[in-house]
Amino acid sequence: MAFSHLTDRDREFPRGRVWGTIGWIAASWVVPMLCLLTGLHFQAMPPFLVGAEVPNVTGRLADSLRFSALISWGYSIYCLLLLPHTPPKRDGVEPLAFAKAFGLLRDRSFAVLVAASLPISVIHQIYFIQTPSFLSSLGLRDSQIGPAMTIGQFSEIVIMALLGRVLARFGFRAVITLGAVAYFVRYLIWSVPTLPASVQVSSQALHGVCYACFFAAAFIYTDRVAPPDVRHSAQTVFGIIILGGGPVLGGILSGWLAGHYLTPAGGVDYSVLWRVVAFIGLATAVFFWALFRERKEEAPSLAAGLEAGSSVAV
Repeated sequence: MAFSHLTDRDREFPRGRVWGTIGWIAASWVVPMLCLLTGLHFQAMPPFLVGAEVPNVTGRLADSLRFSALISWGYSIYCLLLLPHTPPKRDGVEPLAFAKAFGLLRDRSFAVLVAASLPISVIHQIYFIQTPSFLSSLGLRDSQIGPAMTIGQFSEIVIMALLGRVLARFGFRAVITLGAVAYFVRYLIWSVPTLPASVQVSSQALHGVCYACFFAAAFIYTDRVAPPDVRHSAQTVFGIIILGGGPVLGGILSGWLAGHYLTPAGGVDYSVLWRVVAFIGLATAVFFWALFRERKEEAPSLAAGLEAGSSVAV
């Protein structure tokens, strides 16, 4: 829907998407401040805002999920009544748009992007699964984990605000590769148990580079190279991979790593787990940089080929 109403997707999409990041930060800070902590005060080490935990803090976290369920109804009403009307475009619509979108995989640049996005979405999912317990192993309390994880979202705001200019200056190949390398660096830092906890927590600032430079840039590139009549379907195809297949495989791999790499005491050996995940990111960065060749816009030859394939299918 966003891309349907934007005139300059490279610059305007990051400005809109950044408000989702701001919402993440607001929830991660407001819930502890109002529900989980008393005697709030600031400290130099992340997550900065600390205090004494209220009794039954885990039960309070469950209450926040119930509140989220209720507010989702409000979002649903907002979407139905206030979002801009966006009917299907009936003129020139490709009747087999979804099949034609899958045909984009015949284009090398898009195929390489999709192939790189799958492992990155796998290790991205592992971040959300394992980071809370990892931070807990560093000594952070339950009420501190949410605010600590927002360090990545604060950096994401900055990177998203600059993403349009960075893409124009350095191009998609360099920017998306940078996002993959950021995954490698962050997980490599987490794999060194001798580093101070403050360094490991602060390194979450790389999360903004990870998400904005890889995923946000990839969505923009998909919209750029897809033929106009299948752009929505192309985004869906890309989304199936990074929001469907990647998280499923990430959950499986996360469970296997956590069960396979254990400390003598029976806990998760995070130094090994994060090292494995880090080198998945590095291998993906090398793969993408070596094989990806950026196209400025949707190529006429590709559009003709997809059109011909679509006609044969009909």
